[in-house]
Amino acid sequence: MTFFGSRSTAPILFAALTLLASSNAGAVKYMKIGEAVKKFVPEGAKVVKVTNTPSPEQRRRLLDDYGWEASDPTFETFVGKDAADKPLGYVFIIPEIFNTCFHKYAIGVDPSGKILESVVVELTCPRSFPINKKAFLGQFKDKRHTDPLTTKSDIDGITGATLSSEAASTAARKAVSLHNLFFGGNQNVVIDADVKKARATAAAKIKKAIETGETLKKEGKDGAAQLPEEPKEGEKKADPT
Repeated sequence: MTFFGSRSTAPILFAALTLLASSNAGAVKYMKIGEAVKKFVPEGAKVVKVTNTPSPEQRRRLLDDYGWEASDPTFETFVGKDAADKPLGYVFIIPEIFNTCFHKYAIGVDPSGKILESVVVELTCPRSFPINKKAFLGQFKDKRHTDPLTTKSDIDGITGATLSSEAASTAARKAVSLHNLFFGGNQNVVIDADVKKARATAAAKIKKAIETGETLKKEGKDGAAQLPEEPKEGEKKADPT
């Protein structure tokens, strides 16, 4: 279990509700939101939900400085606090959606803005299942809003799940950028031209996949319909390693 020791924020991003409804029908849910939040909050700590509405300037910053468009009207964050009301950490529940593929992550961030851990809450596409491994998700630990957080730079993607690898990287980037804007003092950041190019290249790849329907069918398999086999009676599901 990963606890915040003196840690920071957690927004829940809701998007594309119609698509969500169809995608969630066959979703593999690894944990409930409450379980995900508790994973990062020490027992006995108070948890409050904070709702923030980005200003036009903050939305511009998220796009220009972090490479993602904040289209949701508000963002909710779960904040763990001690008895003195001091923030212990933040949990961001971040969905990523493209075509029939729906991902949801819980990302714990400490008060200084470092990622504690990124865990998978829900996935729909079978080709995305390989990302739910500690070897991959462990790359996000200690990353900050100043890091590139893209498979085209500082994150090693998984062969056969390249789009999902980038979706996980984008979710982590969203968490730390939202933390900076709302809880981390809104610090300025200078983005290297190579980092901007790397993020844009990765985003373009996902956009192309959406436009061409690449995520809907691949090698004759219909993405969201190909769910993993349920364990037979008496068998246990393998834990991610």
